Parts: sequence; C-alpha cells; structure tokens
Amino acid sequence: MSLRSLSLLFLLLAAMGCDSNRPPAGHTFHDATPDTANRIAAAHDFTDRVAHSRLAAWKIHAGAAGNDCAVLTVDVSIILDESMVEAMHYGAGAYAVYGGGVERFVHDRAFRGVAYKDASGRQWAYGLSDDEAHALQPCH
Repeated sequence: MSLRSLSLLFLLLAAMGCDSNRPPAGHTFHDATPDTANRIAAAHDFTDRVAHSRLAAWKIHAGAAGNDCAVLTVDVSIILDESMVEAMHYGAGAYAVYGGGVERFVHDRAFRGVAYKDASGRQWAYGLSDDEAHALQPCH
C-alpha cells in the first residue's frame, strides 16, 4: 500500500471517529471552555466533599448543567422537605458541608444558580426559574 493510500485511509478513519464524539440527537453540545471545565470540576469537588461529610448517607451527587454549564445541580437520594433544602442552601447547622452553604459554594465557583432534586423528583431552584430548572441538561 502506498504512502498516499495509507494517508487517505488514516484521514477516513479519523473522520469516522469524529462522528462518534457527537452528542446524541436532542442533546446540546457544550464547548469545553475553561469556565465550563472549572464548573464541572467544582461539581465533582462538591460531590466528594459531601461524600466525606455527615450527609454522606444521602448520596448527594452534584453536576453542572444548562446551556452555559453555569447551574449547579444537586441530586439527593432521599426525600427532602423545604426546611432541609434551605438548611443545605444556606449552610445551617448539621447541613453545612461548605462554609456559607451551597449558596456560598455557587458564588465562589462562579455558578449562577442551583437546582436541587430529591428522590421523589421534586425540585427547588435558587437563582433560576422553575421552568429552567426542569429543562436543565447536564454538561459533560
């Protein structure tokens, strides 16, 4: 096989590989900007912080979401009530996993809002509308 044929084969394989990295239909592609990467890393850090706190049994998972990847999502494996969400958000008592609560974490890590979701599917939104919270797509 000639060098030219090998080069064409390589280009063809590379082009086919690019298609496999496209997001599924209906999924918004997010550019991997430094801000996006930092927010995704911050969400992982939050998940890790909670996993090593007194709330570890709640199996809380945080992520970055939204078209701008600037919304922190907090998924909790138990059913919450309004007072529990507010205590986590504002960092009250035993719910304080970050100095100043999730509200402070969101500010410190350049998120514009936070959406909480419990095991029942109920959502609470801070800094964004309920409609936006329900339509959030995760960033990867």
